[in-house]
Amino acid sequence: MKTPINARTLRQHLTYSWWKYALVIALGAVAVNLYYTMTAYRSPAEKKVEMYVYGVVNQDALDGYMANVRENKMSDMEEMHSLALSTDDTYGVMQLSTYVAAAEGDLYVLPRNNFVSMAASGAWSPLEGDEELMALLNEAGVNLQSGWRRESSTGENHLFGIPLSALPGLNDYLYVENGFLSVLVSNGNDENVALFLRILCEDMIPVKTGE
Repeated sequence: MKTPINARTLRQHLTYSWWKYALVIALGAVAVNLYYTMTAYRSPAEKKVEMYVYGVVNQDALDGYMANVRENKMSDMEEMHSLALSTDDTYGVMQLSTYVAAAEGDLYVLPRNNFVSMAASGAWSPLEGDEELMALLNEAGVNLQSGWRRESSTGENHLFGIPLSALPGLNDYLYVENGFLSVLVSNGNDENVALFLRILCEDMIPVKTGE
């Protein structure tokens, strides 16, 4: 004989089986979240510029600066933002190495030791071929000697980074002791990253005053 469905039997059923319904709801929520995560639109590499900082970052201020550049000078970009990496001596280095190996991010700001070791391994893009950038830096009298490094595999010397000491305006947005600004060699967005780098340097180099 079938058990009649009434308030008493329903309460008894829920007492022993409520977890099944909770599990179904939880799995449904996870499935919906996973679906939207996997199908959400992502800007292609050529439509975004990302700056990763291995140091202390005022992220709201830096993202605000980058948003202003996107709106007024690089309006064809869909996305421009920064990411602060962990400064933990162990996890931070692992995170930095992982992002570089996975070709994540476009520009990196990092301490000298990390800059030097990754320059030797060929992680950074040579900057001396950008005539506009070099003219800007030379006109400002920037000393770039410390940014020239030797790549181990080729034995060639290239300008792999710009010392942060040449860009004091960045002090309003981040702090990396004895730091360098570099461009990831496999950024997938060379033209726009180069343009942003020129804009950034122009904005962060002190304005010359008259004699």
